[in-house]
Amino acid sequence: MVKPEWKALWPKLEDDSFRESSQKTETYNCIAFAAGDTLHWWEPYVIPPTQHGIYWPSSATPDNTLDAWAEAFATCGFVPCEDGSLEEGLVKVAIYADEEDTPQHAARQLADGRWASKLGDLEDIEHTATDALEEGEYGRVKLYLQRPRRAEDP
Repeated sequence: MVKPEWKALWPKLEDDSFRESSQKTETYNCIAFAAGDTLHWWEPYVIPPTQHGIYWPSSATPDNTLDAWAEAFATCGFVPCEDGSLEEGLVKVAIYADEEDTPQHAARQLADGRWASKLGDLEDIEHTATDALEEGEYGRVKLYLQRPRRAEDP
């Protein structure tokens, strides 16, 4: 069931379009989760990290822009792609941004075509489509990335 506080942030999220997949944690955030890292909180503008657990790839620009996020995901083998359609052998990431193109969220595509998101410091969810989180706190999907699916990818 969509929690009332979630509905305020993500108005398109419906009971039949998602399920919770983890408990609330502050160990990692959406960027890290989409990259497959559940041990760190990826933060592009805290360089050098001054808090334990904060991480940003050293080869990525330390900035909160679509290009900087793409650089960070490139360190995990991701490259830009056309869309979020399910393609055999690939895992995709959707990067959401606001009207000024400032990144707000990243989601990872699962092997069955659904998407997985870490909601800030809240729970992880699986949602049926990227648009389930659009038109709210995260803006809209502005960039898709892909890389070959690995054995450890869900």
